Amino acid sequence: MNVTSEYQSMKRTAQFLTTAGIFLMVMITSVQGQIPNSMFFMPGVPQSNRINPAIQPGCGFYLGLPGASPLRLQVKSSSLGFNDFIFYNSDIDSLITPLHPLADKEDFLKNFRDVNFFQVNAGTSLASFGFRAGESFFSVDIIPRVDGAIYYPKGMFELVLNGLPNDEVLSFSGIGADLSVFNEFSLGWSKKNFILKNLDIGIRGKALFGIANLTTKQSELELATSMDTWNLHSDFEVSASAPGFIAFDENIEDADFSEWIDDAFLSTAAPMELVQSVLSFDRFGMAIDAGINYRILPQLQLSASVLDLGGIRWNNTIKGSFNFDYEFTGLDANPFTGIDTTFLSGIVDSLDQSYGFVTGQPYFSKLNTKLFVGASYYPIEKIGFGLLSRTDFLNQKVSQQFTGTVNMTTGKFANLSLSYSYISNKFNNLGAGISFNLGMLNMYLISDNIISGALNPVGIRSVNLWFGMNLTFGWKRAAKKVQQIDRPLII
Repeated sequence: MNVTSEYQSMKRTAQFLTTAGIFLMVMITSVQGQIPNSMFFMPGVPQSNRINPAIQPGCGFYLGLPGASPLRLQVKSSSLGFNDFIFYNSDIDSLITPLHPLADKEDFLKNFRDVNFFQVNAGTSLASFGFRAGESFFSVDIIPRVDGAIYYPKGMFELVLNGLPNDEVLSFSGIGADLSVFNEFSLGWSKKNFILKNLDIGIRGKALFGIANLTTKQSELELATSMDTWNLHSDFEVSASAPGFIAFDENIEDADFSEWIDDAFLSTAAPMELVQSVLSFDRFGMAIDAGINYRILPQLQLSASVLDLGGIRWNNTIKGSFNFDYEFTGLDANPFTGIDTTFLSGIVDSLDQSYGFVTGQPYFSKLNTKLFVGASYYPIEKIGFGLLSRTDFLNQKVSQQFTGTVNMTTGKFANLSLSYSYISNKFNNLGAGISFNLGMLNMYLISDNIISGALNPVGIRSVNLWFGMNLTFGWKRAAKKVQQIDRPLII
């Protein structure tokens, strides 16, 4: 293959990857969300102890229905919603995009920070149950989880909208992903009146069995421009891990990816062998959740919890690196011989030597830790108010949310919550939650923006939904009045 054809092939590949990447981000943006904060203030939900391990459900025993205890989907966009890409222009009475000549490009770019993200969290429960023992409460959960975030820089949109700047540095640093698929086995314990009266604590230990992971370890990409030279610098490193029936090959440019998969094992393995392949200590980790509730006044309670403090050590890995430095000084043009294209061979040679792959190097990836701090106040037994701060510690970013709620209860039968939240740099999140008991059947539905999503579905940047069903037993009538005041705070 000659230099010109190599260059054309590289150009087509770059165009495809850029188009696919932007298209993927647009599609993800239209399906957004995260854990509903409203559940922090709903102790009638047995799984509310997932948000704060110190919360004890009002029942003596609960058994979650497999696959629906809960069924949850949360995705969140830090900077973009559907109406940021497609919006109405009154001058021409039509919908336009930021690429339209009449669009305010600078106003569109104000949505972004230097590094932005999409955050994804989805899962259900294979098993979920809990029981009371005196002032203690124990809970057990088995949860398949998909957690992760995709990061993208503001610079890629600046390049599309404004073109290449002069005498400036255009940064694409921060682009990458942290995605994990794993199974979580957890055991939780909480204790009322721990050492001090009205002080409740809880802790949950988690065993994590990894299935697959993609982690960006290093992400630097910059283009410096001037009238004389363009300088391109890249320092990029990404690692991936997969189950044992996938064998990575360092010679990825010549690899037949279908040969990486052990078809013989998949076709002949017994069911237990398949289970063991995804519950392997080769991709094992641990984490803890911890929480505390302290009722300083009969009507006022303070709460805090930290979730997903830990991570997974991954084996059966492949690491890819891309380190590239190139200085482009322009083209030599001759009216008789045309443009000198020999510089293309230098670019191709530099690119060919800039990347490499290594297999078999273990690495560690942390979970996205979450911190909740809140307070609830019940001036009367059945109506109260809550304030909550939530901080998500992602690999490259910190995300902050605030939620205010109005909480109502009828006792055992129903718990209601209305919420107003600051999420994804927007104050347009109106949510609601309901939990009710019909005999021994408990059902709940909770979302931080179900109301705003129904009123203005294209205007939100975040969508979350928790739905669950449980069988509950052992409600104590004598404890009802205390529970209406003792209002835990976090989801």
